Amino acid sequence: MPFATTHILVAVILMELFRDFIVKDNKKFPRYYILIAAVGAIIPDLDIAGYYVLSFFGFSFEQIHRTFFHTIFIPLILLLIGIFMYQMKIKNREFGKRHLHLPTTFFIFAAGSLLHLILDAVLAGQIVPFYPFSYFSIGFNLINLFPQAWHDLVLPTLDGVLLLFWIFWMEFKLKISDYF
Repeated sequence: MPFATTHILVAVILMELFRDFIVKDNKKFPRYYILIAAVGAIIPDLDIAGYYVLSFFGFSFEQIHRTFFHTIFIPLILLLIGIFMYQMKIKNREFGKRHLHLPTTFFIFAAGSLLHLILDAVLAGQIVPFYPFSYFSIGFNLINLFPQAWHDLVLPTLDGVLLLFWIFWMEFKLKISDYF
């Protein structure tokens, strides 16, 4: 399974690219949304916190991880909450001070958690998207395309490449060194 670093960095990079090349307006899409995407990208792994509690009752990691939180229902619930808030025009004054919108926050949480599911299904292992209603699983296991000797190195290498990309992006596109 991809590491939390992979999930966070892919969400951050994609949101940065979306913000820079699609939205092109800092007030419409403040950087806080990028942080929200990073949090959304690790929502499905909240089942690991559940494992720490349930392990005392005899549950194994495999019985907990990639079950309820790794279904399509988590992004769908977050999306529906965002739609509900948008339809009801629910606002939060503290969010508004930072040019944030509560419905957009839930849309980004939904996108981040969906991205997590996609990465898990594509890179390593399988997900059961409709659990507990169906045990249909999907997974491409792209790691298996690499030689067996490399399997333990692919995900850490991916993390390193993503981190370097993000650092270079921060320096050359956002001129981060100007802040120091």
